[in-house]
Amino acid sequence: MDRGWWWKFGLIVAVTLGTIWFLIPSYYSLVVMDRAQRNDLAALQARLPAWAPPAKYRLNLGLDLQGGIHMVMRVDTKTALQKRTERRGQQIATYVADKKLGEVTAETDPEKLQLTLTAKDPATMDAIEKDVLATFGDFKRVNRDGATLVLSPDESQVNRFREEAVDQAMLVIRRRIDKWGVAEVDVRKLGTDSIQISLPGRSNPEQAKELVGTTAQLEFRMVDDTNPQFFAQLFQSNPPPAGSDITVSEEGGFPQLQSASRDALLKYTEGKVPENRQVVTECIANPLRKNECSSYRTYLLDKVVPLTGESLAGADASVNQMNEPEVNIAFDPAGAREFEKLTEAGVGRRMAIVLDDNVHTAPNINEKIGGGRARITMGRMGARSHDEWLGEAQTLALVLKAGALPAPVTVGEIRQVGASLGDELIKKGGLAVLVGLGLVLLFMGLYYRKAGLIADIALVLNGLLILAGLAFFNATLTLPGIAGFVLTLGVAVDANVLINERIREELSHGKSAKAAVDQGYDRAFWTIFDAHVTALIAGFILFFTGTGPIRGFATTLIVGLLASLFTSIVVTRVIMTYFVHGRNAQSVSV
Repeated sequence: MDRGWWWKFGLIVAVTLGTIWFLIPSYYSLVVMDRAQRNDLAALQARLPAWAPPAKYRLNLGLDLQGGIHMVMRVDTKTALQKRTERRGQQIATYVADKKLGEVTAETDPEKLQLTLTAKDPATMDAIEKDVLATFGDFKRVNRDGATLVLSPDESQVNRFREEAVDQAMLVIRRRIDKWGVAEVDVRKLGTDSIQISLPGRSNPEQAKELVGTTAQLEFRMVDDTNPQFFAQLFQSNPPPAGSDITVSEEGGFPQLQSASRDALLKYTEGKVPENRQVVTECIANPLRKNECSSYRTYLLDKVVPLTGESLAGADASVNQMNEPEVNIAFDPAGAREFEKLTEAGVGRRMAIVLDDNVHTAPNINEKIGGGRARITMGRMGARSHDEWLGEAQTLALVLKAGALPAPVTVGEIRQVGASLGDELIKKGGLAVLVGLGLVLLFMGLYYRKAGLIADIALVLNGLLILAGLAFFNATLTLPGIAGFVLTLGVAVDANVLINERIREELSHGKSAKAAVDQGYDRAFWTIFDAHVTALIAGFILFFTGTGPIRGFATTLIVGLLASLFTSIVVTRVIMTYFVHGRNAQSVSV
């Protein structure tokens, strides 16, 4: 073998060994590791040899192969529409006053989704009706009786809001799950108001509920600071029941009730708060156990919700010039106007950021904030380290971004998919691949003789390249993905069949062995290339438009087609050309 052939065969050997080396993390993850540790990257990295690739380059198994959590989330569009109608009534009343059209009161019928405007001066209602209907085009007139005007949301706007609420909830849930690092999550719409979620590899339904179920409606509400001693006075005048752990704590100069039980606090304060006020609790994080509350404390908030997460455009954590963490938030144009009014009227007061009826933080409003952008400082560091302090800012930014839902979301169904079913599918799918591959290898070797054996070598390398490619892209292997794997092996075989038949045709025309091989590959090239490119286009369309299993199939198909092009056109040609040209063969075993 001359020097020219050494580097060509050396390249093929290097690609083969590199492919096998790259599959080591996948082998350890799927074969060596226990099922319980299959998704633990740290445990996998500790088991890998020092010379192996990083643990992140491994094949993940989808829900249908390894089991996991299946969830169905309900999007409460009815409650969202009711709250939206209430807020619209407040906005209309404020608008009428700002435009000096008169003075109106707004009452909402939550069941009928109707808004009743009553003018203090009946003579002003004509002008109010005309201006309001022209400005607030998402509402229509239902009835007019003297100084009373009844409005309701336009039906088309209601339908649009419902559709957008579910679509936005899907995006927000997907973003929150992605930040937790769950691989190949399938999030799809189910019916008109539900979302189906599959979490591969998750075995704790309660943890999954915490992971997704906290994605609720985000609200910006004012803290009632007009009576800062309210909770202290309540505690003195109405002592908690005997045996209760409810106490009074001091936070930022404001007395607050505190207890290990949220329900105990809410039950104790029920019916004892002023009109148009509501008690909402804040979780005090357990320093030893992440995502757990060691206790709760109370806030007295205005019932009116002037601003919600649907107006939020973005939120990011950063460090200011004083090396102090802060959270920068931005609102859309409509939200910016509401936020400016809110901060102008609330200078010196606290504004609570409420997620799922839980206060996350309550920063003080120091000045009127215009332009739709605001900065939330994280307060004093206290006993926290700088990393913990910054972590709180990042958590707040995550809550603001991931909680920006137009409608509340609740868990409708949650169940665990057994991993035993996944093992059975893996065995059957693997058996199908091995049987199919074995039959193809046998047929190629018997029918095309030495040329068939060369095609067999390329086919095995093609399969290894597909698995290594999936591991490189950290893709998830699903049952449809296995189908895509088998399909691409068939495509690779088809390419070799075209080449071998073309070589046979050239030999039948009296061509020499060298000329037959060269022209066989040259003339089959564009047919093979066109077929692969056409299939690649279909694969990319499936990948970018599909979800879950469809994307798994498309990923395997794309990687397999690229591997097939390399093995059928490059690898087999190098080997075949060597045996004919390099060894001056006078015949071809095909």
